[in-house]
Amino acid sequence: MTAKSPAQNYNDASMEREHSGQLMLFNDLKAAIRGGAPESLVYGIIEQLVEHTNLHFLSEQLAMKLHAYEAFESHLIEHQRLLAEVKNLKSALSAGTPSEKQGLIEALRGWMIAHIETTDRALAEYLNTRTAAPLNPST
Repeated sequence: MTAKSPAQNYNDASMEREHSGQLMLFNDLKAAIRGGAPESLVYGIIEQLVEHTNLHFLSEQLAMKLHAYEAFESHLIEHQRLLAEVKNLKSALSAGTPSEKQGLIEALRGWMIAHIETTDRALAEYLNTRTAAPLNPST
């Protein structure tokens, strides 16, 4: 018997689906603003983004606690900061031109991508080492 693949260990595919969902909501938000959608639609997308982001962060935070992740505190601080920024997006979008609004969304989206590519990647690698099945000594 061999060790499980990384996707079987921590389930990178699940984490990536959650990240894709977050990024799709950012893209939907940009498209809604670019298309002049009513505020109710724009704010509805923001609420979906807040909810999705919060649930994703709770999932990651549970995994970090369950596996005694050494960088838990710094990762949690990033989550708190990003969630606060997403929540503040609604008030930030109430003023400004469409291009200024697009810039706000793109800056926040870029910060999220950087978080995914660095902090979340390190977490996934750590969790994969913690959840890897041991090799069968009889093989």
